[in-house]
Amino acid sequence: MKKLIHLFAVLMLIVVIGCSSGDTQSQLKKIDELQGKGFPITAEQQENIDKYTAQGKSLITEGKEKEASEALAKAINILNMALDADIFSKSD
Repeated sequence: MKKLIHLFAVLMLIVVIGCSSGDTQSQLKKIDELQGKGFPITAEQQENIDKYTAQGKSLITEGKEKEASEALAKAINILNMALDADIFSKSD
């Protein structure tokens, strides 16, 4: 089961990076939308989300859009995994 979850996480990261590589403003909006849903996340997940979001914003100001997009995609991936875990736990 852990291997399946890890595989899913990697695939989601690839999809997110591929689909949203270039529009950092929409990625920031997506992060805000996901955080606004109020599903539970661990302290470690929140730390990483904050880290990648701050890193992405910093890279945007430096004009490094591709790198910023990759950092923001990592934050979105963590949020999507937490949302999926919340939905999965409610389906039991």
